[in-house]
Amino acid sequence: MKYKLGILGGMGPSATVDLYKRITDYTSAKCDQDHIKMVILSNCDTPDRTKALTSGGESPLAALNAGIDTLISLGCEYFIIPCNTAHAYSKEFKNLDKIKFISMIDEVKDKLKNEFKNKKVCILCTNGTKQAKVYDDKDIDINYPHHQDDVMKVVTNTKAGLDELSLLQSIIKEEEKNYDVFLLACTELSLYKDKLVTKKVIIDAMDVLVKRTILLCGKEYV
Repeated sequence: MKYKLGILGGMGPSATVDLYKRITDYTSAKCDQDHIKMVILSNCDTPDRTKALTSGGESPLAALNAGIDTLISLGCEYFIIPCNTAHAYSKEFKNLDKIKFISMIDEVKDKLKNEFKNKKVCILCTNGTKQAKVYDDKDIDINYPHHQDDVMKVVTNTKAGLDELSLLQSIIKEEEKNYDVFLLACTELSLYKDKLVTKKVIIDAMDVLVKRTILLCGKEYV
C-alpha cells in the first residue's frame, strides 16, 4: 500500500492534529477519495528539540531519522514535520533519496523573499529555533522580539494545555511599532492564528506548509 504523504508529528500532538485538519479543510474535495492519502506518525517521545539545542539535552535526530524510515517503509512519497525547531536537524536527515521532504522553513523563506522583500520580519519561535538560526537568511530582514522568554512561556504552557492567547497578543501589540510582518514560527503558536488581532501582517508557517503540501501532492488548494 502506497501513501502520498507522511506526517512526522507528535511535536506537539495538538499541532499535529491541527495540521491534519488544515490539510483536510483546505483540500478541494467532493468526496473521501478526493483527499490526500496519508500516514500520521505521532512520535511524541521524540526528545525536546529546544532543550537539545540550548542546554545539552538528548538529541532528537535518531528519533527523527527512525520516523523517516518508518514512513519510507510504509511507502510515503512525501513527508512533512509540523515542528519548526526540528528543521534545525534537516541537514542530517537520512535516506532523503527514498522520500521527498517538504521543508516548512524553505517554503516560508521563499514566501518572505517573494512577497515581503525589504520588510522587517519579527520571528516568534522557540529558543531552539532562534539559537539554531533556522530562519536567518541574508535576503530577509529577520528580527526577534524583546521578550523571547514570554514567547517560550506561551509555547511551553500551550503544550501543557493552557490558553496563552492573551500573553501572545500582548507580545505582538508591544512589538507592532517595530515590524511589518510577524511570523508564527512554532506550531504551538499556529494554534492561535485565527484569534490574534493586529494591523500588521501575520504569516503562519504551518499555513504556508499546508498550501505547498496540498499542491505538491497533486490536489487543489481552496
